[in-house]
Amino acid sequence: MRLITHTDLDGIMCAALLSDVEEVLEIKFVDPGSIQAGKILVGKNDIISDLPFDKRCGLWFDHHESSKPKEGAKFEGAWKLAPSAARVIYDYCENPYLEKYAPALVEVDKIDSGQVPLEQVKNPSGWFLFSNTLETSAPKKVDDEYRRHAIMLIRKNPDAQAILSDSRVARRVSQVKTDFALFEKILLENTVMDGKVAFSDLRARSELPRGNNYLVYSLFPSAVSSVRIMPYSEDEDKDTVKISVGHNIYGKKCGFDVGAAMKKIGGGGHKPVGGATVKKEDAEAIAKRLVKEINDFEEKERENKGSV
Repeated sequence: MRLITHTDLDGIMCAALLSDVEEVLEIKFVDPGSIQAGKILVGKNDIISDLPFDKRCGLWFDHHESSKPKEGAKFEGAWKLAPSAARVIYDYCENPYLEKYAPALVEVDKIDSGQVPLEQVKNPSGWFLFSNTLETSAPKKVDDEYRRHAIMLIRKNPDAQAILSDSRVARRVSQVKTDFALFEKILLENTVMDGKVAFSDLRARSELPRGNNYLVYSLFPSAVSSVRIMPYSEDEDKDTVKISVGHNIYGKKCGFDVGAAMKKIGGGGHKPVGGATVKKEDAEAIAKRLVKEINDFEEKERENKGSV
């Protein structure tokens, strides 16, 4: 079977689990937008994990609120509201052989559900540091090859320190730390506070290193949420850009449903975080509308509390 999975730590952990219980002969790494846009040829011998549903697949596993199946929908696999898609797979399989992954899954759950301590954002270590080596500014082919290597390491020994000691991972870690320093500088230069939202427009950057998604909140702690426009890399669609939205997990809780808002523009996610791929010419208008929606929501919440 072929496995189609996401590019992040959750997607890679899904691949490790499924490779141990299914005859996975090939692994393809894609972003959610590619599935939603129907760009990926899918068949009954395909497993999809940590990505939106495609009715053509044989098995599907996910945990995103925006992907919740309609009542009565029939499919093979499992969906449930869980901290990670890997957790959904682990619970679905109920296979004693997978128990070796239990400690690692606790960390994957924390990272994928946004429970990352602020000290980890400033000084990444362990599984969180490793997770940031999986999605870089390198060409997709290079990243995909590295992800396959990472899956092999996890299956061999799902221990963060053992994985980080691998020479290929260590080289990536060194680059990630350099990228984080540059990304911090870029965020400071290209982010403005618009009401309660930290808005970052990074389209003008000719070279954009991958940075962790929580860094903006350590730089702009008064932000309730963040909205970011990011260009696609060289090997992706030149006519589109990515928009990501998230809530500040270290500050005042925001009730705005990000996943629902992103689903309206062809994306998805969870209530506190989500993303979408949009046309270049529409990106700025969409991003500014999202900023306004979040600020309007916050203002209404404030007024409601004041009238009580």
